[in-house]
Amino acid sequence: MAQVQPLEEPIEVKKKKRVYSLDMLRGIIVALSVFLSTIPYGKIEYPFFRHAEWYGVTLIDIILPTFITIFGVSMAIAYQRGVKWEKILKRTVRLIVYGIIFTIIVEWTLDFPTLRLTGVLQMFALLGIVTVLITKFVQSPWKLIVIALLVSSLYGGLILHSGQSCEGGLPQPDCNPSHMIDSAVFGEAHLYHEGERGYDPEGLVTSLSALSNVLFGYAFGRLILTRKKTGAWRELLGIGIVLIALSLVWDHFLPYNKRLWTPAFALLAAGFASSMLSVLYLVFDKRKVDAKETALKPVVWFLEAYGRNSFLIYFGKFMLGSVLIHLSVMDDGIEKSWSRMINEWMGTFAPHPQLAYALLNLLFWTIVAFICHRKKWYLKV
Repeated sequence: MAQVQPLEEPIEVKKKKRVYSLDMLRGIIVALSVFLSTIPYGKIEYPFFRHAEWYGVTLIDIILPTFITIFGVSMAIAYQRGVKWEKILKRTVRLIVYGIIFTIIVEWTLDFPTLRLTGVLQMFALLGIVTVLITKFVQSPWKLIVIALLVSSLYGGLILHSGQSCEGGLPQPDCNPSHMIDSAVFGEAHLYHEGERGYDPEGLVTSLSALSNVLFGYAFGRLILTRKKTGAWRELLGIGIVLIALSLVWDHFLPYNKRLWTPAFALLAAGFASSMLSVLYLVFDKRKVDAKETALKPVVWFLEAYGRNSFLIYFGKFMLGSVLIHLSVMDDGIEKSWSRMINEWMGTFAPHPQLAYALLNLLFWTIVAFICHRKKWYLKV
C-alpha cells in the first residue's frame, strides 16, 4: 500500500516520552480487531462477536468508530505545528487509490462496472480533509466538542425525519437516507454489496456522522496537548461519561445502529475512547518513572507494536483473510480454501476450532508487529 520506512527521529525527539495512552488504546483496538474479525463461521455462532444485523450494538461494532476517533486524536498531535496542504492532498489521493486496491483484494474482483467505490480508507480520506478544513479555523477542544455534538444532532434529525415513513417509524435496511443519497451519487452497483443491502456503512451519509467521531478525537488530542503538565485524564473521563450518557438518551429515540452510524452509536464510541484514554493515561503516562522501565514494559511493548503499525495490521488482516478464502487446494478430490483447510486442521485438536483459528491469526500478526517494531518499520499512509 505504501513504502515501509525505518522511523528516523532526531536524538532530542527520542528522549521525549511518547503519549503511551494513545498507542496503548490503538494497540488494544487493533489487536482486538484481529481476533474478532477472523473468527470464522461454524457450529458456534458467537453472536456478541458478530456485527449486529441492524439495530443493536456488539463488541466488534465498536472497533471501527473507536479507531476513527483515535484517528482524530492522532491528527491533533500530528498537526499541532500546522499542516502542509500538499502533503495532505497527496495523502488523500493515496488513501482513495489504496482503498480501491484494498477493495479489489478483499472482494477478489476486477469487475470494474460493479467495483465498490466506497470503503473505510476512502472514508478516512474524506474525514481527514474535512477535519483539517474545520480545524484550520477552530482549535479549541471545547468548541470542537460542541461542533461534533451539532454534527451528530443534525445527522440524527435527518435520520429520524427520513424514518417517519418507514416501518415502525424508524429507518430500515431498504428505507433510509443512505439508500437514496449514496445510490444517487455512486450508483447502486458501486455500493456495499452492489446496493442490494440497501445501505452503505462507509458511504457519504454515514461519513457525516463519522465526522463527529473524528472531531471528538481531535478535541481529545487538543486536550492532551494543552494539559501536558497535569494530564487531561480528569477532563477525558468526564467527557467520556457525559458522551456515554448522551448515547443512552439518543438510544431511546434512535437505537444503536452501526450500519447507519446513528448518533447513539457515534457518541458511545467517542465516550468509550475518551474514557479509555483517561484510564490508560493513569496507568501508563501519569507516573514518575517511564512505563517502559517498570513491570509494565512487556505490555507497553506489545500494545505499542500493534498501535504504531495500526494501518498495516488493521487492513492487512482483511487482505490476508481474503487470500486464504479465495486460494484453494485439492484435498481428497475436494477443492477447499486455505481458510477451510486450516480451520479443519484446528478441529483435529482444538475444542473450539473457530476461536483457535482467530488466535492463530492473532499470533501471526503479533509476530509481524514485533518484527516491524523491533526494526522500527512503520507503515506511513
